[in-house]
Amino acid sequence: MSLLPLVEAVDSFPYDSNEYHYTFISHDGHPLGYMTPESAKGFKYCSQAELFDVNDQKRTVTMSPNLDTFEKRSKVIAELASEWKSKDPLVAKGWRDELYVVFSPRTVPYFTVERAFSGPLGVVTYGVHINGIVPASKSSNGKTKMWVPRRSKTKATYPGKLDNTIAGGVAYPLGLWDNVIKECYEEGGMSKEFVEPRLTSAGVISYLCQPYGPKGDAQPEVEYIYDLVFESETEYQPEPVDGEAEEFRLMDLDEVLERMKNGEFKPNCTLVIVDFLIRHGIITPENEENYLEIVSRIHRRFPFATRN
Repeated sequence: MSLLPLVEAVDSFPYDSNEYHYTFISHDGHPLGYMTPESAKGFKYCSQAELFDVNDQKRTVTMSPNLDTFEKRSKVIAELASEWKSKDPLVAKGWRDELYVVFSPRTVPYFTVERAFSGPLGVVTYGVHINGIVPASKSSNGKTKMWVPRRSKTKATYPGKLDNTIAGGVAYPLGLWDNVIKECYEEGGMSKEFVEPRLTSAGVISYLCQPYGPKGDAQPEVEYIYDLVFESETEYQPEPVDGEAEEFRLMDLDEVLERMKNGEFKPNCTLVIVDFLIRHGIITPENEENYLEIVSRIHRRFPFATRN
């Protein structure tokens, strides 16, 4: 079985055309994201409508030139997020009181946005995903193993699905490394002292998904990947602290791959595992007929500015 269908299910936004979604544009003319016609219409009739130009012919929503500072833009977006929360069940359900940063132009913070409101705006979001592994040389059966949590059944998204060892959004104002350390403790009970000597940056993946179908929110996402190496199977067992995971199990990569093919993992987490399997020579051009397509699809280039 090729793994390409699992990748396509996540990197699902069309490559060749964008005839449905509106482009969200900065006050100085840079594209920020894709939003649905329903979201664009919401900008026409929101309390801050005078600060946005909605052009149905060009299919654009452009921020006013008056929104010329980070603070002004962040304030207006926060007010709109609260307004959307009162009328959009998906925004209300996903509300985290957690801020993401949108960048424009490249690497420059443009405004902050409540995490749950990033979907309707269609802006690029960022996460950190950590693969907790026991190397083959340190495992009981000579095979590489991975710590795999099961998401809480009370999670707002993908309850009960399997997940990457640790994963979380890049919350403002913390940087990437500080977010990794924070998430490792909150989701797995692992201290900074335990994590830092064992953690290495392992690259990045990117994709543009539509979790609610082809006419739903467009969500360009970037995940920064880290490998966390455990010295033995018994050195430390991750344990949930914040309740986002129900349990952790140590699985051979064969079992991880099989469960992934069966659709047991949260969809975007499969891409992190695919990336791991490629980096470690388990998925190769010889055993995966769509190797080049898969590598390309998990490193998608966006028409929007991003962080570094």
